[in-house]
Amino acid sequence: SIPQALKCPTKQSMPSNSAATNSTESGITRSGPTQPHEAVIVQQRLSLGLLREELPNVRQIHDLSQLEAAEENFDPTSFDILIALEAGYSDSEILELIGAAKSEDAEKEVRPATLAASFSKVVGSDESRRRIFIPESEDELRRFLEGDLEGWRVFLHPDQRRIAYRDYNGPVLVRGGAGTGKTVVAMHRAKYLADRLAADPARAGERVLFTTFTTNLAYDIETNLRTLCPEHLGRPTPRIEVINLDRWVSQFLKRKKFGRNIAYFGDERERLDQLWREVFEDRGIPEGLTEEFVRAEWSQVIQARGLMTEKSYFKVSRAGRGTPLDRTKRAALWAIFSEYRARMIDAGLAEPDDAYREAVEILSSEAPNLPYNAVVVDEAQDMGEQAFRLIRAIVPVRPEGDQNSIFVVGDAHQRIYGRKASLTACGINVRGRSRRLRLNYRTSEEIRNWAVSILEGVQVDDLDEGLDSLSGYKSVFRGPAPTLVGYSSEDEEVAGLIDWLRDLEHTGTQLADIGVLVATRFLSDKIATRMAGAGIATVRLQPSQPDDRSIPGLRISTMHRAKGLEFQAIAIPFLSHASFPPAAALRAAVDDVDRRNILQQERSLLHVAATRAKRFLRVSWSSEPSKLLMIS
Repeated sequence: SIPQALKCPTKQSMPSNSAATNSTESGITRSGPTQPHEAVIVQQRLSLGLLREELPNVRQIHDLSQLEAAEENFDPTSFDILIALEAGYSDSEILELIGAAKSEDAEKEVRPATLAASFSKVVGSDESRRRIFIPESEDELRRFLEGDLEGWRVFLHPDQRRIAYRDYNGPVLVRGGAGTGKTVVAMHRAKYLADRLAADPARAGERVLFTTFTTNLAYDIETNLRTLCPEHLGRPTPRIEVINLDRWVSQFLKRKKFGRNIAYFGDERERLDQLWREVFEDRGIPEGLTEEFVRAEWSQVIQARGLMTEKSYFKVSRAGRGTPLDRTKRAALWAIFSEYRARMIDAGLAEPDDAYREAVEILSSEAPNLPYNAVVVDEAQDMGEQAFRLIRAIVPVRPEGDQNSIFVVGDAHQRIYGRKASLTACGINVRGRSRRLRLNYRTSEEIRNWAVSILEGVQVDDLDEGLDSLSGYKSVFRGPAPTLVGYSSEDEEVAGLIDWLRDLEHTGTQLADIGVLVATRFLSDKIATRMAGAGIATVRLQPSQPDDRSIPGLRISTMHRAKGLEFQAIAIPFLSHASFPPAAALRAAVDDVDRRNILQQERSLLHVAATRAKRFLRVSWSSEPSKLLMIS
């Protein structure tokens, strides 16, 4: 519903003059025990920046749908103010959003004094920045023009800029729904920190570590940073180092002569599977449990929490694990875990969490000698406790304080890998320095609304020790409603997809701006074959390669690989009950609680896939639709 400050009171609903006077004297401008006098509401709107001549239009607005339909009747800033009121922003937040007020801690931007100064006299205000791109220097202008307008992929709005370009007295957490610009804010944060290093000769050789969860995201981020600030990514000594955390750990431990290989995938993972089978053959499985449960307990409790002793296992909370374990079963399980760990060490192997702990121990025992002045973390929701303990060890609390040390962005609604962690528990204190982005600049309101509906009933954490929600999360533009369509057969479904793609081409959308996202690599192969048969050029997005949009062709990707990307149009086919969630994912569930967690993870994956779309979203299935789809 629309907040009281946005509603238009009528004469019949106005309180008496005495009530209005009390409201004014107490400073009440929003809804309260009595409705404020119209003059109070009008004064509030004017103070926020609404144009007086637009007040008659405001009086005609009684709900969100009417406001959105009347967008063209308002000045852009006035419309943004009204949307922000509807989203629940406070007056001070709205003033910051439109650039009419400064935050408590003044920003300290590093800007060249030539072109930027000239622009600022004419169009350099924060309000102007909401509508047009303003280069900060001649070199930046040239890069953006010569880069085929790639600069728009790293453009900041004023509310985002205030978060990125300022100093903080400690670690910072930035949360926000899909499309609110968290990664762009993180990239600008890295630029701001690198600019400070460049301006201080005493910090020559220091750098900013920008890390994320997967290799492909790191590639995509580095590509965009080369558009934003190429001067900070030059070799051999870049001021910003972009690398996913697993790769960083591997390189660090290799330099430290770590004697085991980290089993990320391939033959080494298969060898770990063999070690588990050997342990189960020798020790058996406690009554009432399964191999899948034991391995999940190892991964989600022992490794995730870094437990190294039986005593610590007896004391640890297993909240969220479902199947209860008494002391006898925990003792039996610890014997299995100890045996597996010993065999893994004998085989010269380590799991990623082992590598994180080993790196932390090395960093804790040595005098700090890493070149990093700060760490920026993207996609934090997919990182576990051991990863964040390592991040804290990479940039420990300095004697002079923890200023600007760690900058974390993430959204637990987009958690697609199932790892959770509390920043505070890992030594990263963000209390009082948590920020939230609520305006979606990428996805239309219609697509955002449908994507959020997928998460109905899902409860998520706030990446620390509280809960998060998407309350107040809104998009700033409208578009066509998502297309949801079912077919009697898979062949008909693919034929319908091909027709949709050709219609988009005929209306001017390039194939390179369209993505087809599927749940598994098998389905990716299937759709690529069918597109080739229809004469449609395709590009298969690979896990460790960036998406070069200069290469023509329809983008085909798994939903996981599409994380961090965006397209004008997205199609998500093969969402039948038999195909999604994938049967293999559900078979991995060890109990009812685990099954619910897996289903929640699959909901998040579908939510992520849908929010890659800017204007057009097409969801399809054959036979019966997936139970995870919100089909009315």
